[in-house]
Amino acid sequence: MKTFHYLLHFLCYLTFILQATATLVDPGRCSKSFGFCRSQCLKEEKQIDICFSPSKICCAERFTED
Repeated sequence: MKTFHYLLHFLCYLTFILQATATLVDPGRCSKSFGFCRSQCLKEEKQIDICFSPSKICCAERFTED
């Protein structure tokens, strides 16, 4: 019963929470939005999406006003 309970929570997380925070993109789409698929974003970059590649995120340069 506990296993079913944990599985239900995990599926709810995947279905609702994860999709609301980021989307899965292929590396080509990431580069079209001026980003790069990396394992960690640099300090001057921000995470915009999650790449299909294992443990990769789509990072883009932060645009700051001077």
